[in-house]
Amino acid sequence: MDIPQIIAKNITALRKSAGMTQAGLAEKIGYSDKSVSKWERADGIPDVICLKAIADLFGVTVDYMLTEDHPAPEKSAAEPVQEPEKQKKLYTTNHAAVSLVSVAGVWLLAFILYIVLRLCSIPFAISFVIACPVTAILLIVFNSLWGRPNLQFWFISLLIWSLLFLVCYAAREYNLWLLMCIGFPAMVVVWLSCRVRSPKAEENKNTENIE
Repeated sequence: MDIPQIIAKNITALRKSAGMTQAGLAEKIGYSDKSVSKWERADGIPDVICLKAIADLFGVTVDYMLTEDHPAPEKSAAEPVQEPEKQKKLYTTNHAAVSLVSVAGVWLLAFILYIVLRLCSIPFAISFVIACPVTAILLIVFNSLWGRPNLQFWFISLLIWSLLFLVCYAAREYNLWLLMCIGFPAMVVVWLSCRVRSPKAEENKNTENIE
């Protein structure tokens, strides 16, 4: 086995032992995931400085990286490894809790405002109408941070319809309800926009699937 193949084998074994993706390794050493993929295919080798950085990252020597036969390295407690499934579920639960609390807070404020104005003999049901687009905005933001991209279409659609309803309700004396029809072409535009993936997103998705 030649040197590129030996280095490729060692990088792959060390990366998998640490529970890293190619993108994760690339980020830590300051290179692109394409470079890591190329090294692991033995289509090229990292320079000496980069090879030393990889060796230091995994707690081995440069000689280790150039040697074919050696025992598999143990996972270093100091290095981040793949999160346990239980911890991932905990993060997901926390994110959902933050989202729900934020949305509930919006509706609580809307309800309090409605009660206060009702006590003052001022009907102000529009507070609930305003709460709808605010809720949609929160859902869009939280889903962008923690959620799933396939849900973004529905949250953006909710924002569009709630904003249109807010405008029509606020100007109901002018009978502008026909404006609600704008929501249908707007949803088509949003759907087409959500179908477009950036090259970087596709690249990251493909990288995650590389073993």
